[in-house]
Amino acid sequence: MNQDALSALAEFLNAAGWNYSVFLQSYGTPFAASVSSEVVIHSALGATAVVGGCSEVTPAEALAEVKESLTYAGDSGAGPAPQAMQSEHFAELLDTVLAEVGAAVARSTRIERFWLKEGHPAYPVFWDFAFLLRKENEAVVIVGSSSD
Repeated sequence: MNQDALSALAEFLNAAGWNYSVFLQSYGTPFAASVSSEVVIHSALGATAVVGGCSEVTPAEALAEVKESLTYAGDSGAGPAPQAMQSEHFAELLDTVLAEVGAAVARSTRIERFWLKEGHPAYPVFWDFAFLLRKENEAVVIVGSSSD
């Protein structure tokens, strides 16, 4: 997963919004296929991460949730600037991130959506997604959220 692409989109949205902060991060980790999802997530996110639940999703569901979150329009009090969301630069950044996530989910043998009871690396308010992408002996955790 190309963290630079995630960071570039987050930085753009953070600079082009009001009362709006975006967090996008991927965490890669080697793990045997037999290790539980909770152990992998805990290892990737740190000792304070407590998984509230996991459910398997399709690649299309994961990609749709990421796209829906990243195109959140906000409201009059908080969110990304409308002109920024309609810009060619935003479209390019979004396409790059969606291509990265799309490639990662396509390579995965199992995709799980999860939520955290405790230890979220950010402070989700407006939207939040978290996925565990597994293949053979490695895993990627992708977390995105926005707050005020």
